[in-house]
Amino acid sequence: VSINAEGQIFLQETMLELDGLVPRLLAVTDNNPDVRIFVRGYKEIDYGRVMEVMGTVNSAGFRKVALITEHMSGPSIIQKAK
Repeated sequence: VSINAEGQIFLQETMLELDGLVPRLLAVTDNNPDVRIFVRGYKEIDYGRVMEVMGTVNSAGFRKVALITEHMSGPSIIQKAK
C-alpha cells in the first residue's frame, strides 16, 4: 500500500479510496490476516494520513502491518503495528 504526497492511496498500481482499501486487501490476500502488509508513505505526506491508513488495515484484522521508509541506503521497515 502506498500513499503519495497528495494523500492518495494505492494498492499496487490502483488508486483507491480509504473505504475501498480493506475489501481489495481481503481479495488479494485470500482473507489471510497473517499476510504482511507494507505501507509506504512519501516523506511529504502528513503522518496522520499514514496512521489512518495503517489503523484501517490493522482494524480489518491484518496483524502484520509494517511501515516502510526510505533511507539513504535504501528502503527499510521501521515499525510494525500490532
